[in-house]
Amino acid sequence: MVAGVINIGTENISFDIAQNDQDDIDIIESLDYPLFLGRDTFTTGRISFEKVEILSQKLLGFKRVAEEYGANKLKVVGTTALREAENLDFILDQIETRTGFTIDVLDDYEEKSHIYMELIRNFEKYKKYKRDDVLFVYIGTGSMGLATYSKGLIDSSQNIKIGSVKVSEMLRDLEENTLHYSNLIREYLNTFYQPINVWLINKKIKTFVTCGNEIEFLAGLLGKNEEEVLNIPQEEFDKLFQNLKSKNATELSREYDISESKANSLLSALAFYRLLLEVSGAENILVFPKVNLSRSLLFQRLLSRKYRRFFNLLEKSTIISSRNIGKRYFYEETHSQTVEKYAIKLFDVLEPVHQLGKRHRLLLQVAAILHDIGKYVNIKKHYLHSYNIIKGSEIIGLTSRELDIVSRIAYFHSAQDLEIDDYSSQLENIPDKILITKMLAILRLADALDVAHESKLGDIEVNLEGNHLIITTHTPKETLLEEWALKRKDNFFLEVFGILPELLKKV
Repeated sequence: MVAGVINIGTENISFDIAQNDQDDIDIIESLDYPLFLGRDTFTTGRISFEKVEILSQKLLGFKRVAEEYGANKLKVVGTTALREAENLDFILDQIETRTGFTIDVLDDYEEKSHIYMELIRNFEKYKKYKRDDVLFVYIGTGSMGLATYSKGLIDSSQNIKIGSVKVSEMLRDLEENTLHYSNLIREYLNTFYQPINVWLINKKIKTFVTCGNEIEFLAGLLGKNEEEVLNIPQEEFDKLFQNLKSKNATELSREYDISESKANSLLSALAFYRLLLEVSGAENILVFPKVNLSRSLLFQRLLSRKYRRFFNLLEKSTIISSRNIGKRYFYEETHSQTVEKYAIKLFDVLEPVHQLGKRHRLLLQVAAILHDIGKYVNIKKHYLHSYNIIKGSEIIGLTSRELDIVSRIAYFHSAQDLEIDDYSSQLENIPDKILITKMLAILRLADALDVAHESKLGDIEVNLEGNHLIITTHTPKETLLEEWALKRKDNFFLEVFGILPELLKKV
């Protein structure tokens, strides 16, 4: 089987064709064309239509090459430069009209998730490094992703909206006025030192794992190449940093026969990696040259069964990450676990009615874990604080759209007498209104079943009988409060599903 991926990046358009090779993929053709879309986006906010014309021509050329290999179904993705362009909609429309390609512009979180899965897949082979906490680092052209990895799962992540090319473009005008451009970059990046340091406060990082063109180039300067993994000890990186930090882009360009644009990105990346070594205390950098977005997407397309295992790991990481966020804000863990358990049980029993999928089950689970997190800020209007905390958090594996869904479920979960008409008017222009409403109805019911925050009902049994949802508890404790709470929220549930929930006590 042959598949192809076109990645419209910040600096290049890359095209890779691969075939499956037992446990891995084999790249059989790799092409790229420099277009520097990021230069437009990061300076003017828009991509010129002259570049759109060039991009369209190159896409048609790649299409012809793909046909020669028999790769008829191509996946075309765009990242930061397209994602942040103000005229994105017009660009996508013009490209589809001229080439027939529909471009999938990846959410920033989605892009990072693909990279992390590919890093995990490659890192798993090196067991001697797996004993300690590990920091995954992905310095893209427009943003930087950080994730902590422990015991086979990612347990927390950060996404910082600054990357090697974006920094270069932002500080380009200042380069002429300083002798030490890398020091200028470092001064700018120091604003991120303390937040990253606080985030890593309880971690003992000895290794950070990364990928990317700049770090590969830097590793090559240390004589490390032609290997599946490149190990750069902290001492060696420091020596390289001392050697390069006083050079400007012009000097680097001449010395290493690279473009000034690439030299600028290199100086930015050098400062990024130096900062991360300092703040994490890592003793070495592991670089995986083969890891990139296109390889991850090709692995997904060509070896979907094997990819599923890593996708499942990412979903487990989503839950771990959500619980760690809850702990950071001192959530009521027992109540959260009880509501989570009840919500999942209700979701599974109601599957013939709601007809939602596995991914929606995960989103409901995250919402159940974090629904009361806003009480850390203030009990008054805690639902609003929950919304803001979730919306502003990094939950590994979730896209910004999915974070929005989860945060809206948390916002509406606590209203006692929520009228469906009033609620609908508040979500009138939200595309995911139906999804949110179904999951909200389930969460509100689960929360009502633990209204006292004492897990009084224990392991409930849930059965769907016609238009009645029978919730059975065998607790010897008084359940008047739970019955009252259920009645206060059952009207919304009835409006959404046409089903009346009933609490039945059997001792």
